[in-house]
Amino acid sequence: MSGYNIDVADMQCWVFRMAQSKWKMSPSDCAELFKKYDILGFIADCYDILHLNSYECALHDVETLLKNRGVTV
Repeated sequence: MSGYNIDVADMQCWVFRMAQSKWKMSPSDCAELFKKYDILGFIADCYDILHLNSYECALHDVETLLKNRGVTV
């Protein structure tokens, strides 16, 4: 695994854990939501921009994406 892919995976893991904590969701419920809306794919696709800010900003972008798709967390 390249260093870039490790960095992407690190952000995905951190954002997942932060979302789980902030939204008070079980790991399985959070994983289901992430899978349904391809949040890990979003993070991977947008990593070059997302990594310029904090993980908190990345989580905010995920929340915006979900809100735009009609999901309330």
